[in-house]
Amino acid sequence: MTTTPPGWYDDGHDATRWWDGTRWTEHVAEPGATDGQATATARSAPTAIAPAPPPAPAKSRLWIVWVVLGVVVLAIVILAATLVPRLIAGLDAAGPLGSGTATDPDQRAAVATVELYDEAWQDADCESYAASTTESFRTQSGLADCSAFETEAETFTDSVEDYEIDVTDVRRDGDAIVVTTTETYTALVDEDGAPLDEPSEDSIDWVYTVVADGDDWLIDGME
Repeated sequence: MTTTPPGWYDDGHDATRWWDGTRWTEHVAEPGATDGQATATARSAPTAIAPAPPPAPAKSRLWIVWVVLGVVVLAIVILAATLVPRLIAGLDAAGPLGSGTATDPDQRAAVATVELYDEAWQDADCESYAASTTESFRTQSGLADCSAFETEAETFTDSVEDYEIDVTDVRRDGDAIVVTTTETYTALVDEDGAPLDEPSEDSIDWVYTVVADGDDWLIDGME
């Protein structure tokens, strides 16, 4: 509780009286004396009228500062909760695979095409194979029709497992986009197709040339 400290105060009855911190005393200052020069007399205060206590010091308004500070901190927390997920999503979109960074929508589309091509081989999915390659590429690879592709893809899936693709570089080359990958897998057969006694960890690097075909990006070459 806030209390008035001891001192000389106007008692409300035209006298400067000593307040001891809890009640008025009988000591009254001589007329004309300052607070520092006040001299107490033995004059008793009238008994019929009790002087009112001096006004209490003004209450601290420090709580207002804490309220404002709390509002500011809450606003910062809300802003961070809104912006951080968007920032993370933007970073994910900039680099969809591995350490290779696709810097624009066309490059991201080219990387997605390479992913689709990889999935087509692992699933022996001719529809995805056709959707990710140009007709010229399919003809040059000797897999122009679904029957030929599916036979090759099934042989591929029987010979490897745990196949993973890591995009290591994405860049433009004229009108084309070049996607470089390192693809790792566990080999189950040797180069002649004979089963291995123990599966072997292996990898291969591929460079895909991806070209625009209308609104799509298709693989037109790889080496």
